[in-house]
Amino acid sequence: MKKGHYFGTEIDEKWWRRYRAPGFFARGSGEFDLDTAGIHFKRKLADEPLLIGWNEITSARLGKWHSGQWGSRHPVLKVAFDRDDLSLSAGFTLSRDWPEMEQLAADINTRASR
Repeated sequence: MKKGHYFGTEIDEKWWRRYRAPGFFARGSGEFDLDTAGIHFKRKLADEPLLIGWNEITSARLGKWHSGQWGSRHPVLKVAFDRDDLSLSAGFTLSRDWPEMEQLAADINTRASR
């Protein structure tokens, strides 16, 4: 598990269109983890963790902002996935180290393409 921040989930890569399904609406700090089911993010004080399954993920890449929030020079991991006939993108900051985050994005892309 890695501590980080969840920026929110955009619909069609438009920062003003936020996905509001259970577990996805509230932004905040928490713990990020990868397992056989997919990506989990458990926000502090939240009962339900956010889960993005490997079969839903289409790609992962890095950026400098997400959902209208800047990463303040931290790389922002953007995980693109499809759910409920929507094209979605969830954003996370987990580390200041760009090479470490590039490796994480590559790992996610490898797992998602299986």
